[in-house]
Amino acid sequence: MSRKQAIAFAREVTTTGNLPPMPDTFKAGSDWEYYYLKFSEFMSDGVPRFTIFVEGNDKLPFLHFGSMPVITCPGAGDCLNWCYSLTSIRYPATYFRLLQNTLLVMRQDKALTDAFLALPKGITVRLYVDGDFGDLATLEYWMRLISQRPDLESVYGYSKSWALFLEYDAKHNGNWPENYALNISSGSIYGEAMKQRMLKLDPVCRGEFVALQTPEKMPLKDKNPTAWAKWAKVLKDIGRANGYSKSFVCPGRCGTCTPMGHACGLPQFKGTAILIGIH
Repeated sequence: MSRKQAIAFAREVTTTGNLPPMPDTFKAGSDWEYYYLKFSEFMSDGVPRFTIFVEGNDKLPFLHFGSMPVITCPGAGDCLNWCYSLTSIRYPATYFRLLQNTLLVMRQDKALTDAFLALPKGITVRLYVDGDFGDLATLEYWMRLISQRPDLESVYGYSKSWALFLEYDAKHNGNWPENYALNISSGSIYGEAMKQRMLKLDPVCRGEFVALQTPEKMPLKDKNPTAWAKWAKVLKDIGRANGYSKSFVCPGRCGTCTPMGHACGLPQFKGTAILIGIH
């Protein structure tokens, strides 16, 4: 299924609540057919068939949650040109998991609520790896859940849904869960004035997470630290040229960036732009 077809299919499911017929491109016996049929069971009885919260891996060691990209991203702008989530939906298991999760969020489904409330104490959770807060009701839903879990060490994420955060802040008088940290990410449809308003959202907004074009692909820091340090210096220079005088370079593997912990979730990095290179 092409990217365009995948997004159109997801829009139809989330807009109508109905499952379209299986596309002709899903060959008999293929993974796409298998996971389509698995997803159809979820559509039939509402019981999740795919993992809701995904365990971490080497690149992202934290438990994480995602939803369908594009259709849940009201603030997406230039980021759609390099969004890695649009690569991940090439895989049928990932695609139908994200589509399932999108419906669970839209319904504020008990299965999702129960799954979040059952997460182990003291862990870090990332919202969203894929997708974003699609509307105010979704943002309110997650903040209510996070408020019920002060025992989680940190819930953090990146968002371009800036208008929703400002609306929430005004409606709820700045009352945010103490263990939630927001990184406002680049590539949104919003301009500088709204970005400055977002950066003043205390205490919830840690700062910016900025993707900048680099002349070379990032080398792996753990395999070639000398090459990575050289590349990182170039990225910091690019950052300064773009107005980011105070910055920190993301090494590309979450949880490995500082001895203190994950910079994107640390108050010590409040106001520091975290840079990542795209090539």
